Amino acid sequence: MNKRLIAGIIAAASGGYLLWQYQTPVEIVAVHDSYKILVRHFPYLKSRRIDWWEANKDMIQEKYGIPHKDEDGFYHVLIMDFGNGYRTEPNESLLWFTDEVFCFNDMSTEARCIDRKPLFDVRWSRNYGLKYESY
Repeated sequence: MNKRLIAGIIAAASGGYLLWQYQTPVEIVAVHDSYKILVRHFPYLKSRRIDWWEANKDMIQEKYGIPHKDEDGFYHVLIMDFGNGYRTEPNESLLWFTDEVFCFNDMSTEARCIDRKPLFDVRWSRNYGLKYESY
């Protein structure tokens, strides 16, 4: 009886978590350097990430001007997790640590870095066509 109760609780908790993940909308927090999008609540599955991109790319193009195509039609969009928000740049003496943050030069404040957590990459070129990469 105890094993069934524990299994039921685990199954209910897992189901509740998956349902919460499925229903939580993606929040676009910021856009930097005309190709980096910072988000919260991004889907875990690659198929759902592609579906989200396809459903929202026109809105993102209209609102943020992304993707920005160059003269050959190439474009690149990097979607990153916003995580705990902006923070200051780490001390340069900790060289092993600086690779774990990503700093934006288009911000004039001290807190202009985020933890490096790429989630999804969208690229298009004439040679390779459309390519999605999930991290």
